[in-house]
Amino acid sequence: MTDLFERQSEEQRRHDAPLAARMRPASLDRFVGQEHLVGEGHVLRIGIESGRIPSMILWGPPGSGKTTIALIIANTTDSHFSSVSAVSAGVADLRRLIQEAPDRHAMHGKRTILFIDEIHRFNKGQQDAVLPYVEDGTVTLIGATTENPSFEVNAPLLSRSRVLTLKPLTDEEIRTIVSRAIEDKVNGLGQLDVIIDDEAMAYLTMASSCDARVALNTLELAVTSTPSDVEGRRNITLPVIEEAVQHRALRYDKAGEQHYDLISALHKSMRDSDPDAALYWLARMLEAGEEPLYVVRRLVRFASEDVGMADPQSLVVAIAAQQAIHFVGMPEGNLAIAEAAVYLATAPKSNSLYRGYSEVSDEIKRGHNYPVPLHLRNSVTPLMRQLDYGKGYKYAHDFAEHFVEQQHLPDSLAGRRFYVPGDQGYERDVAARLPALRSGGGLAEPPNEESGGMTIGRDQPVQFSAGDITIEGELSLPPGNGPFPAVAVCHPHPLYGGDMNNSVVVTICQALVGQGVAALRFNFKGVSSSGRLPGGGTGERDDTVAALTFLSSLQDIDPARIGLAGYSFGGGVALPVALADERVRRMLLVSPALSDSGWTEMGKYPRPKLVVVGGTDSVVAPERFEKYRAGAEHPADYKLVPAADHFWAGFDKEIAAAVGSFFGQWFLSDTDLPQEVAQ
Repeated sequence: MTDLFERQSEEQRRHDAPLAARMRPASLDRFVGQEHLVGEGHVLRIGIESGRIPSMILWGPPGSGKTTIALIIANTTDSHFSSVSAVSAGVADLRRLIQEAPDRHAMHGKRTILFIDEIHRFNKGQQDAVLPYVEDGTVTLIGATTENPSFEVNAPLLSRSRVLTLKPLTDEEIRTIVSRAIEDKVNGLGQLDVIIDDEAMAYLTMASSCDARVALNTLELAVTSTPSDVEGRRNITLPVIEEAVQHRALRYDKAGEQHYDLISALHKSMRDSDPDAALYWLARMLEAGEEPLYVVRRLVRFASEDVGMADPQSLVVAIAAQQAIHFVGMPEGNLAIAEAAVYLATAPKSNSLYRGYSEVSDEIKRGHNYPVPLHLRNSVTPLMRQLDYGKGYKYAHDFAEHFVEQQHLPDSLAGRRFYVPGDQGYERDVAARLPALRSGGGLAEPPNEESGGMTIGRDQPVQFSAGDITIEGELSLPPGNGPFPAVAVCHPHPLYGGDMNNSVVVTICQALVGQGVAALRFNFKGVSSSGRLPGGGTGERDDTVAALTFLSSLQDIDPARIGLAGYSFGGGVALPVALADERVRRMLLVSPALSDSGWTEMGKYPRPKLVVVGGTDSVVAPERFEKYRAGAEHPADYKLVPAADHFWAGFDKEIAAAVGSFFGQWFLSDTDLPQEVAQ
């Protein structure tokens, strides 16, 4: 009799349960979604069918099937299912359920699955209470969480569990689940003769935000609030669904992973100059209730880190958005934030300030707190004046152009270059002025237009001949008066999309100009005979020799101070030219695409060289690089940057530093000049 009452009570509870609970499938055959886990031949299905279920953490968005999978595991493996919610349960509840597990196994031979919903809400002590029983197999733990387990689950518990990631349900999967609920006459709405039109289905799918529970419960509300027509049917139209939805709650946790994911998406969209995506991610945050001042603080940081001196006005716009929020509040202030985000997304970009400050910060953190030079110190007392504080300081406003040459860095850092301007926006003007200031020459004079000379500090289109072929390129001259040292830079192979505008080539040229060195980049034209040879063919080599000849002929270039650089395939071209041409006084190769014989030939280059390779380079195998470095006469000529790959994305700073230290120091001395020139 008791069993009868319990069965009737259970049937009544199921009848009264929400549609989402009633439609929960009891087997994998009826489960929708997560094919990467429960599809034929995939890990979780194999485990369930074999009965070998490890403890696991199911990580996925709401309504993606975490609880359903746990129930299916319990039903399929004939295990006892003990469920708790971390929202309301405590350690006492856990211990009670765990203490029952050994007795149950002894009496009935049943294993116990301990399902902890929202396990991320348990603190460390509560999670630790489960640990020994998971380890000895007393219970099989299945934890469900919407938050990243790496942050929310203790490391010891995580190491004893398998983390399975559930994906958001697709629109098609949501439609399948809704359609089944409409047709199911036992657990669903099939007895009510429900008809839902296409517009209503589309809106319901969209409003569910990939959450099956939201979709089913919204459908149930819409159906139960809609009377039957004369034929006994319940027609669910778009207005009915809109009324049932009211307002779609956006999935967002200001303290969880969504918070950091969305701000990351906003930051990267602005960095990549995509105003549409920037507006989208910004609205996702603000409409979900994010604190607007938090967003503005990120915009202020972005203005300095990713726009910087390319557009100093960007910082003013970001600060204005912050003031607007204080003045008008929300929601009126949302457009002020949107204006700032779009401005930053469409502004020219530069991370020169960020790189420069990071380099200074690293220098300071290494413990090198050098004293302030005496002439820069403030002499406010007689004793300080006796100690020569301030002695010899030159007041810039007393000099022509309000400029004076004197040392400002500590002696040990004299000549160091922390700030290397880029070539975007206002920073182009800075790049044009800075080398002359650093060389002590004051502000550069504007070019004499009547002389037909080139505009100093700007990229100038040039043409020169290589036999019957006309080569096009760009020559960048630093500010000041020549003749300048110069470097020709060879680019990757055109067959793979390489040209003189390759990002690594441009970075090399910018770093050269920042050191007061002219840079010539040009497009290979003689490629017909090269095929795919690692070192190129005679065509590219002829082009490179022509570039050296062109540089040597220019009035503004010092023919005794010419270098050659090459990246990837361009490095394979540069090496044989440098070996054969005495004009190449130094050589820099970045990730050179060389054959084994090319690496052997490298050792024959008699003048200073530097070879820079990324530690994860798939073209230049690090093992081969290390082999040749170990056998080189001068191993210091070979530099490995551990985290960089062949394309050097995100490693502009490392390339610029290598270029600056290698070419900049050389061109400040006569040590590598031919003897007759040095004299």
